[in-house]
This record gives sequence, C-alpha cells and structure tokens, in this order.
Amino acid sequence: MRLTRRGLVWGLGAAALLFGPGLYELVRLHVRQRALDRQLAALAGQQAALEEERERFASDPVYVEGLIRTTFKLARKGELVLPIDDEPR
Repeated sequence: MRLTRRGLVWGLGAAALLFGPGLYELVRLHVRQRALDRQLAALAGQQAALEEERERFASDPVYVEGLIRTTFKLARKGELVLPIDDEPR
C-alpha cells in the first residue's frame, strides 16, 4: 500500500483531531513537571544550606558571636571599635 500526500494529510488531520487535545495536555504537563523538578532542586539546596547554618549555630559559639557583633555592631566591655566604611569618600 502506497501512502500518497493526500492520504498523509488526511491521516495527520485525523490523528490531530483524535489525539490533539490529549497530546497538548501531555506536553503541557511534561513542561510543568520539569519546572517543578527544577524548583524542587533549588529548594533542596536552600534547605541544605539552612540546615548547615542551623548546625553551625548549635555547635560554633565563635561563629554566633561574630554574627552578633557584625549584625548588631556590638563590642565587649573595654574593646575599642574602629568603624570602617565600605565606600571611600
């Protein structure tokens, strides 16, 4: 059986009519799944970084002290603090 151009067009038209909406939905869902997979990977990376920081808070008092000093600009009694500007004047 030889497939003519006209037969091919009719066959593709019938396939598009029968499977078009379902195929479109399948492709749309596949694209959405890939986007969600990328988002999940990014969130997993953020979670790992936050867990690492939480562990540091629990086990490294020097880190906590340094963070408090830089965030709140605090010093111990008797220490001399010299402020340094990030931008030159």
